[in-house]
Amino acid sequence: MGDFAFQTSKMALGKSEELKWLFVHVIVYTITLATFSVFLFSIKTAIAYVLINSFLHGFTDFFTSKLTMRYRENPRIFFPLLGLDQLIHTVTLYITYLHIETISFL
Repeated sequence: MGDFAFQTSKMALGKSEELKWLFVHVIVYTITLATFSVFLFSIKTAIAYVLINSFLHGFTDFFTSKLTMRYRENPRIFFPLLGLDQLIHTVTLYITYLHIETISFL
């Protein structure tokens, strides 16, 4: 949701060129993730889960947005890169979900 439904075109295009738009995108993603995380975890664990995933989302998008924008005119490369970006985000969410109880107690 936070990566597509609530991401404006300005964010999607701008995050590859300006850190401001990447930051705005990560804030929108963070708010969306926090909204759902409070139903899955205790507040303390939800905060840890959201902060870790928001940082990792921004880190991932810093690189993948630059790469996808480089190939935006070539759909044969652009769409697989977009899929790779989403795979990285999904795996990140899943791995942190599996290990968040251990991480949040450290």
